[in-house]
Amino acid sequence: MLILTYLKMMWQFSRARSLLFASLLFLSSITEGIGLVLLVPLLGALQQSQAEPTGVVGMIVNGLSFVGIPITLVGLLSAFLALNIFRALINYSQTIVSERFRLELLDDLRTKSFDAMLEARWEWLTTQKKSDMSNLLVNEINRLGSALLFSVRFVISTFSITAYIIVAFSLSFPLTLAAIVLGAGLFFAMRRQHALAHDQGKRLSDANRQVQQTVEEGLTGIKLIKILRSESSQSQSMINIRSLLRHRMLQFTHLNAAMTFIFQVLVALFMVMLLYIGVTSFDLSLPTLLILVLIFSRLSPQIREVQNQINNILHSGAVLANYQDLMRAAGGAREKTLSQNSGDKIQFIKSIKLSGVSFSYKTRGIPSLRDINIEIPIRQTTAIMGTSGSGKSTLADLIMGLLTPDTGTIEIDGIVLDETNRLRWRKSVAYMPQDVFLFHDTIRNNLLWADENATDEELETALKFASADFVFDLPEKLETVVGDAGQRLSGGEKQRIALARAMIQKPELIILDEATSALDLENEARIRDTIDKLHDDITVIVIGHRLPTLEHSDQLITLEKGRVKAAGTWADMMKSSG
Repeated sequence: MLILTYLKMMWQFSRARSLLFASLLFLSSITEGIGLVLLVPLLGALQQSQAEPTGVVGMIVNGLSFVGIPITLVGLLSAFLALNIFRALINYSQTIVSERFRLELLDDLRTKSFDAMLEARWEWLTTQKKSDMSNLLVNEINRLGSALLFSVRFVISTFSITAYIIVAFSLSFPLTLAAIVLGAGLFFAMRRQHALAHDQGKRLSDANRQVQQTVEEGLTGIKLIKILRSESSQSQSMINIRSLLRHRMLQFTHLNAAMTFIFQVLVALFMVMLLYIGVTSFDLSLPTLLILVLIFSRLSPQIREVQNQINNILHSGAVLANYQDLMRAAGGAREKTLSQNSGDKIQFIKSIKLSGVSFSYKTRGIPSLRDINIEIPIRQTTAIMGTSGSGKSTLADLIMGLLTPDTGTIEIDGIVLDETNRLRWRKSVAYMPQDVFLFHDTIRNNLLWADENATDEELETALKFASADFVFDLPEKLETVVGDAGQRLSGGEKQRIALARAMIQKPELIILDEATSALDLENEARIRDTIDKLHDDITVIVIGHRLPTLEHSDQLITLEKGRVKAAGTWADMMKSSG
């Protein structure tokens, strides 16, 4: 049952909090039951009844006498007031504890989900939709939090109902038993509505995914949308998907409202029947009958609330399934060494060697790389070129340790790159893609992502080395905010800041993946000059097709359809190609 799953999650998160919460629930229920039972002698005192209390009522009256509380109108009223004040304090504490517990558990679930995504292998991440993952983190886990809250409320309601039933049993066993049978029959009759709630929850999850995808794609492609003048089309798409989401949410609201209406009518009917039977068939005193009326009147909204809680918990079933599926899938794709963020970066003194390396993406039918045999010498510049789809970027991902070869090996000075050393190797590698990503933050903080302990002097040195000293001509210099994805900077400025960020890492190897393909000649020349300055200090791999950048390399490798077509120096390649 979903409720048990949620309660188990709470227990596993914090046993101490769970026990504290359960203790508060128990105290709240006990005090509520005692308060109800106290009404019997209190009403008897008001009537000046001489009848001797028996059963549970007699036990409580004797207990009051034992602690020195007189069984008089004033004494009973004082005990009743003190008990309700104490219960109010318990409920206050219970509210704070349960909400803090829920929020902390929600944060824990969101952190675990995000960490699972971060720790997953790159190959698995490339098969996932970013909008689905962000939808889970932002929207669906909030729904999971609501389900946890409803589970907590369900437990609270169950304890309250139990207290009412115990008191009712002490007053009239047959009448209470009849009420339980009627209530159980009512819940049994609502099975179809419960199934509908579960199904509507799945549909709402699908609608949430579509909304998140539409939003992310619209914001990512907003420049293209404006260029193509398709604002109205994109707006209509958002209207359509929001209408679908609204429809899914209203469906569930209608279901809850209909079930509440049915419950109110049937519970009122049952109460009339039970009270009629109680008056005509059982010899109940007036105080007892009044207390039973009070109990049944309080039970009615409690039962209705439990029904709504069950509906909401079932409605969230799809969210829990999505969360569990993601955790299983990401856990299966987890990089075993990622959480062990220790060890120095790997330094090499000879070369990086790929022997018989082949790789295929599981979503594609043909291999991306086949039988790659190349060697990348230390402190030299190796250029890799080829047409689009020839496998250049896949080769870079393999060399960086983001992907694992299907066959063959990658060796660093003869040591095979595998799960035991992949993270340490990544510390040694800097990567600069064509589409530079900058955070919506200051230039300083964007640079510090490479090394949070870097000094201002080191930042300045890296910027000057990357020909990015334009930063010091800006009014706010390092404190300049670059905008979302760096949109307040030109393409060349972003590339040079990204290169400076890479240099702050003090890498053993730097990979420039089509890093100059979108630049003008002046900015390309600046990047090329920086590459020339790296020679003899850092091993450089340049991936691209712009000849001015590639012709300065020590070694040129050309790929075609996932295979090495040719390899050698620039002069040898030009000579062999005529």
